[in-house]
Amino acid sequence: MKARIRLRSGGKLDLLVRDVSPIGFMVDRLGWNPEPDDRVLAQLEGLGFQPATVVWVEDGQAGIAFEQLLHEVVLDQLK
Repeated sequence: MKARIRLRSGGKLDLLVRDVSPIGFMVDRLGWNPEPDDRVLAQLEGLGFQPATVVWVEDGQAGIAFEQLLHEVVLDQLK
């Protein structure tokens, strides 16, 4: 699955999602150097853009948390 990330600068990235849960998701951050607490808009396939925050960055990956949890029904449709 891919995630589209809109940055505050106006840029957009398409990143590979490695894991997704109701609270957020983990991506490979190739070509992107986010910092914890960076705010973004995140879109998973089939969903609209959601406000989110980078919560961690480590070893070529980043964890992104949604402002509002994904409902379990929505999460099931993504998997």
